Amino acid sequence: METVGQITTPKLTLVPDGIKVDIAQLQPTSRPIEDRFSLNYDASRDRLIVGVYDGHGGSETAQYVSDELPRRLLQHSRSSDAHIQQFEALDECMLRNFKRDHSLLRRKSARWLQNAQVVKSGSMALILDVELSTLSANYANLGDCRLVIRDFSLEGNCAPSLQTEDKNMNTATERERLVREHPNEDHMIVADRLFGRLMSTRGALSIASSLTVTGFGDGYYKLPDGILGQHRKYINTLSSIERPGKIPMNWQYASLFYAYKTPPYIISLPETGTWQLDKGSLVVLATDGLWDLISSEQAIEIVLRGLSTDGVEDLAQYLLHEVKTMKAPGDDVTLIVLRV
Repeated sequence: METVGQITTPKLTLVPDGIKVDIAQLQPTSRPIEDRFSLNYDASRDRLIVGVYDGHGGSETAQYVSDELPRRLLQHSRSSDAHIQQFEALDECMLRNFKRDHSLLRRKSARWLQNAQVVKSGSMALILDVELSTLSANYANLGDCRLVIRDFSLEGNCAPSLQTEDKNMNTATERERLVREHPNEDHMIVADRLFGRLMSTRGALSIASSLTVTGFGDGYYKLPDGILGQHRKYINTLSSIERPGKIPMNWQYASLFYAYKTPPYIISLPETGTWQLDKGSLVVLATDGLWDLISSEQAIEIVLRGLSTDGVEDLAQYLLHEVKTMKAPGDDVTLIVLRV
């Protein structure tokens, strides 16, 4: 059972020998936690995939992606191209299932409600895919979660060996991409937000400031407009399953979608890369609830202190506890600390 403000440490199984994985989560508000995580170890493929998923507008998308994405990735190679393909294919599958349920030529499927829920809510995703025999690691980051790696050889230095780039409306490359892909749409970015509402570019519709324009779900900024007004019909469906107490999107259609012309405005193309881990490397993956509070260097400093000074066993719980003593988190936090 979730307890507001209490750090939870999930019990893990199927962790390979020689690898230490610590996971901690924090729910700072009375709203149910929307973050998710995944840990998938496949001994036959000699692969370990860990991931964090920052949900918004509900937990449905984060839950679905955390279950489905690692399964799909394990069926393909570890290459960056394969990661990009599977990220985009999964998001397209989610949209396609929803559209099929609301086609004039088809009846709704038995899973129509779930299909609608995973399109209405949204999620960022960050995964690290490790080949255990060589410690070669591929990563894929969709949104503003962050991966930080520190090699064991950096004595007396808390600078990351690798750090992914947070993708949101504060990122110049994301703003440039939107303008490049949607030319002559003067009202697309208003007050540094997508249509005045979205703070980030790979993910969600909300007044909250932590959302991005890259991500899974958030179909209301991906679904086609069409000459017969399909988009408004899609929004009517999504509004019909809105949670009690929230203003449905169709009540605000004119103000939310006044400049909606050339979707998708939110994409599912992740940042990818490869890193050679060394024995003793430290890896931190976390949702933006952590990075809103501390820098990557501070996270490394705290983890190293936990290892060298305090002899801590659970580094994820230790890191989150130390952060809580510095600042009060206002957003869900999910973090993974990996030691190889």
